[in-house]
Amino acid sequence: MLGTYIDDCLNIMHTVILGEISWRFICAVKEYFIYPYHYEGPGRLWQIFKRSFSTKSATQTYLLFIVCGTLCRCSTTLRFPWPALRYLPLYFLYRGLDISFSNLQYAYWIRGSHGLDYAEGMASNYFHGYLKLSLPSHNEGEGIKQRIALYESQEGVKFILKRLVILVPSTMFVNSKIESPMLTSDGIKPLETIVKNRAGVARPFKNDVYRFTKPINGTYYYVALEGATPLLSFFEAMHHRTSMTWQMVDMKREILLKFYRHLKKLLNEWPETRHQAELILYNSSYDGEYSQDVGEVLLAHIANMGQKN
Repeated sequence: MLGTYIDDCLNIMHTVILGEISWRFICAVKEYFIYPYHYEGPGRLWQIFKRSFSTKSATQTYLLFIVCGTLCRCSTTLRFPWPALRYLPLYFLYRGLDISFSNLQYAYWIRGSHGLDYAEGMASNYFHGYLKLSLPSHNEGEGIKQRIALYESQEGVKFILKRLVILVPSTMFVNSKIESPMLTSDGIKPLETIVKNRAGVARPFKNDVYRFTKPINGTYYYVALEGATPLLSFFEAMHHRTSMTWQMVDMKREILLKFYRHLKKLLNEWPETRHQAELILYNSSYDGEYSQDVGEVLLAHIANMGQKN
């Protein structure tokens, strides 16, 4: 009885493996004839083969167990349990129906660490195209901390944080001018503008400064503050008819969290940007009725930083 059950299981697995190999071969042929320009260089066929028949390391381990089980069973029964070829069409039907798919697969894919999703793309572009250029001190006096220190000495003021504060609101929307009864930028000049060459263009990098409207321990503190601009672009893309997709809207929370985590990772792992920026992820609204005050969020975050230190 047990032997029959093992043979049936092996036959099913052989059918699945043979069906998968056949399916991948069909996909490889399709790639070769329909999408040839998606591959570069003379080794196009080899690239297609590697991409089509690639598997996860865990899958390779399971396949090894199946092969070992097959060999052990063959040594016992002295016959090879050939896959049930008559059921192979059912496998192709199963693949065609794609019955295992659900929208949860989108979320799993976004959460994966591969650098190919919208969230990691936005975070990487934001980091390499802006933060990595504007935050560190590449030359004397250019770094964010140096510019804040220069601002303090020239204006006779004090910053509450010696780093750039970047807001990451849950709605992904930040006004062109950050609004809060606790903060003001009226009559306050920005930090010193720096210019860096980027792809043949001399790009100016500017950081706005806000002042708290009420004193904290007798001092009116200042802060270099801005919103995460890639999220605003994503927000606009979600609300534009030609660029919006239902997947973007459905997975916006996943994209927000992945953007935040990946950007934080990039800032912390690159030595020159570590402790140069402070990301603040917060719920900017509740049920679309109550808007969280940015000034309160900022003070609560700073207070929490003090408790941790």
